[in-house]
Amino acid sequence: MERRGMALAPLQDPRVVALLGLPHDELMKEMQFLWSDGSRYGGADAAVELAREVWWAAPLVWLSKIPGAMDILRKGYRWVAASRSCAAAQCPAGESPK
Repeated sequence: MERRGMALAPLQDPRVVALLGLPHDELMKEMQFLWSDGSRYGGADAAVELAREVWWAAPLVWLSKIPGAMDILRKGYRWVAASRSCAAAQCPAGESPK
């Protein structure tokens, strides 16, 4: 990602918290993608925005253009996020999911 001028940071990073200005609970719900111009995407929208930057993820971008597909992608993302066995807000540090 760095070759494309992008950097990754965990949502728990204090710089990310300050930059996005979201409460901790909101931050932990979904990944966030922030462009240098300030535009921000979350969840499935972030995944599609990231997919625009890597050639092998182009099918996700194509899929997102089908009418109604983004609604399905967003619901799917929320389902996967809600079904995670261990979210940072739920597991003490160092504890692994069972």
